[in-house]
Amino acid sequence: MKRTFALFLVLFTVACSQRNIGQQTTSIHFSNTPKQNLTQPYQEQGNSIVKIAPDDYISWISHPTQQQKVQKYKAFLHQHALDNIVPDFELFQTARDWQKCNTPAYEIPPQELWGNIIPTLNILKQLRDDGIINDFTVSSVYRNDHLNRCAGGAGASKHVLNAAMDFRIGSTHPTQLQRQEIEQNKNKLCKFWREKGLMLNMGLGIYASGQIHIDSSGYRHWGADHKQQSSPCNSIT
Repeated sequence: MKRTFALFLVLFTVACSQRNIGQQTTSIHFSNTPKQNLTQPYQEQGNSIVKIAPDDYISWISHPTQQQKVQKYKAFLHQHALDNIVPDFELFQTARDWQKCNTPAYEIPPQELWGNIIPTLNILKQLRDDGIINDFTVSSVYRNDHLNRCAGGAGASKHVLNAAMDFRIGSTHPTQLQRQEIEQNKNKLCKFWREKGLMLNMGLGIYASGQIHIDSSGYRHWGADHKQQSSPCNSIT
């Protein structure tokens, strides 16, 4: 009888743990983005959308060793009040080319690099709090050296140091009106960089693909070819 009860208790605990992982959500502002264009599963709550962890992340995090590492990393971020800026399933994304490079879609950076993301997350938090960006999806944070080379990252990429993140503003398939809003947000980003970037040691890259790069490893800006001359911020006064 005792063995049967013990087995039931273990199975119940595992089931609850799996359910909690699958229910991880993050609320973001809903800015007229067509629901069919959202890149993540969602639920609606008033004027907000709630992102839901995708199945591949749930599968990845279901391993006990991954759960322990994530909890430890999140506890570290919590000490800096930065554990709820980005949903976990975006925070641990490696690169969009992870499949082509035969690497995991999600990865936790080595512990010695954890502190490098703090200034960058603070920049993202300030961008959000100042209303510069609201509807955004993080697509890449830490990349190991192999993945960075395979994905075409710069040799001195700050992603390898866990000091950078890439994100997209708005929908992956925006309407004409949404494209205008995205361009306005890019202009706001440039103005933010000009006004506060030096103090924040902020790097800002705006690519033709629509991806935005931010880091906290030097006051600089660049565009599609990774050079300052191509940065759209050059035309912003």
